[in-house]
Amino acid sequence: MTTAGHDFSSYILDPVPDELWHKSPPIEGTKLGFCNTCKFYHVDPYPSAEYLSTFYSCYEMPTPQANLAETARLLARNLQPNAKVIDMGCGDGGFLKEMHALGFNNIIGFDQSPGLERAQELGFGTFYKSNVWAFLDDAEPKGEDDAEAFVMVNVLEHVTEPIELLERIRGIMKPGALLGITVPNDFSALQRAFLKVKGHQPWFVHLPDHVNYFDFHSLKNVLEENGFDVIDQSALYPLELFLLQDVDYVASPELGPIAHQRRVMFEENLKNAGMLDVLDHFYKTLAAGGYGRDVMMVARKR
Repeated sequence: MTTAGHDFSSYILDPVPDELWHKSPPIEGTKLGFCNTCKFYHVDPYPSAEYLSTFYSCYEMPTPQANLAETARLLARNLQPNAKVIDMGCGDGGFLKEMHALGFNNIIGFDQSPGLERAQELGFGTFYKSNVWAFLDDAEPKGEDDAEAFVMVNVLEHVTEPIELLERIRGIMKPGALLGITVPNDFSALQRAFLKVKGHQPWFVHLPDHVNYFDFHSLKNVLEENGFDVIDQSALYPLELFLLQDVDYVASPELGPIAHQRRVMFEENLKNAGMLDVLDHFYKTLAAGGYGRDVMMVARKR
């Protein structure tokens, strides 16, 4: 049954095959397609709140989040160092650790995963247990929050009804406040090219944790249709370049660490050369074309 309020002309996965479910039994009848209402790909129907609450009670990112320093620099170049920053879904505090290293001290994070305990041991900022919906339930009766920036790093792909979430977040933001978002760049041109050539299943579909799939165009469209103006963007290294050079870590997972290390070497060599500005410009240039493994955007409340 299609989720109420959503319209799908067709599905690209009907149903989502069992091998694309991880750490949870498949939910029978789950499909994936481009929603004409939302204008991005998402599952249909969404898993229930009870199902996701149980799943996330013991969930942690399957691998440490990479490139948080790049994400932090993107936000920091649009803020003053005395800005109040709230990280909604902070995990182990990795992103706020990078912001703290850039001179930001008025920082707050919340999460419901086991990683929160490590965040609370960092020795700076304020970290507490919550999720974004509970945070909004508490914040909305109080009116506008005085934070200059709200952040969701790898959060929006996990939540049901993300447009509703964006609307509610906007409702507590003061005029001119910023929203920083990072999501995977999925169903991108490079991914689609690789799928056409190799005929693999879309390996980046990862259920039940990833229920929404954005690219640069669709995320910008969602933000701008819901009261935000995108003021800055960047990307992360397009790992699909390795796939298109036959370093097929989808078919041969042992090649994954090799591809990862080459990406790290690329970034570290530029940093060691004192050319951090070149790295940031390179990633911003990729973003302008819609390329990169992750979408990173900063938007201002209109």
